[in-house]
Formats: sequence, C-alpha cells, structure tokens
Amino acid sequence: MNPALSNASGKSGMKTALLASYEKDAALGRLGKLLKEDGWTLLGSAGTAKYLNENGIPCRDVAEIVGPPILGHRVVTLAREIYAGLLATDADRAELEQLGVPRIDLVYVTLYPLEQTIANTSSTPNDIIDKTDIGGPTLLRAAAKGRRLTLSNPAQVDALEKFIQSGSPESGRDAIVARFAAAAERRVAEYVAASAAYWEGQLK
Repeated sequence: MNPALSNASGKSGMKTALLASYEKDAALGRLGKLLKEDGWTLLGSAGTAKYLNENGIPCRDVAEIVGPPILGHRVVTLAREIYAGLLATDADRAELEQLGVPRIDLVYVTLYPLEQTIANTSSTPNDIIDKTDIGGPTLLRAAAKGRRLTLSNPAQVDALEKFIQSGSPESGRDAIVARFAAAAERRVAEYVAASAAYWEGQLK
C-alpha cells in the first residue's frame, strides 16, 4: 500500500474533494472554506492547492498521491488513482482500501479558457492547442459518470452551500448530483464543440 494514498483516505467516512480550477478566485476560496467547514479533505492540482493554502484553507497537492506533474504540467490529474477514486462504486470500497486510493466524492473544475482564446482573432493555432484542456473535461465526465457531486461552474457553489446547510440529506442527493452531472456533461460538450468548430474552420 502506498502510504501517501492511505493518508489521503483519512478516517473512515471522511469525504474527499478534488479541486482543479483554472481561475484562482473568490469562488474557489469560498468553495474551499465551505468544504473544510463541513469536514471535507481537500486535494488540489498544484496551482489550486497553492492558492487555497495561501488563503488559509488546508489543501493537499494531488501530486503527493499521483506523482509530480510531467510534460510541462500538461499531465497532472490524468492518473489511474484519480479515476479509481471517481469511478468506484460502493462494491469497490474494499478494493480501494486495499490499494490505498481515496474515494473522491466531489470534483470542482473550471476549464482552460478555450472559447475566449478562439474568439480572440489574434490567436494562433498553437494558442488554441495551449488552451485546450484535456484533464479538466476528463475529470468532469468521470465524476459525472461516477455520480459524484460534479461542479463545473462557480455559480453552482450557491446550490451546494444550500445542500450542505440543509444537512446534505440523502433524499436530496440524487437530484443535485443529477443536476450537476447534466451541467458538467453540457459544459464539456460545448467545450469540445467549440474546439471541433475551430479546427474544422482551419480546413477551409
């Protein structure tokens, strides 16, 4: 068992959130504070973890679990430990514990600004490639499929806060999970469609 993974799992029943936000802003800080106050363990991509820690919100760098970023930070969260934590079902809990992999119960991702880069007429094809997010959309789709709380927009923090303040009732969980999952899938679909349209335009 990997000790780093075991420690990340924390106490039995502890909830783990993975935050990977392009925007390091007040919404990210608010979400981090909300989750910590509700007893969540926070994992973050390098920049996200640094931002939260600098603002007094303890957050572990996910690199402690999956290893350091490679290829100039182009590969960070694309690791099997992350996706095992997102896609595991209740029937897989024993295997997760054996592997020392934490179940990830919530994901918050804001994507690289691809659409804005495409809209900028001075952007080059290399600029578009640079601002094409791969890890973010993959996290969102895996979390949505795994029926985790999947936040893809800072505006959703309001709904999450109301859910937590109401005691996170099981009776309301399916509805908010489904609403967030649908929004995440739509966000990824629009993101990929923008990319496809751009590259199709380059063929004309």
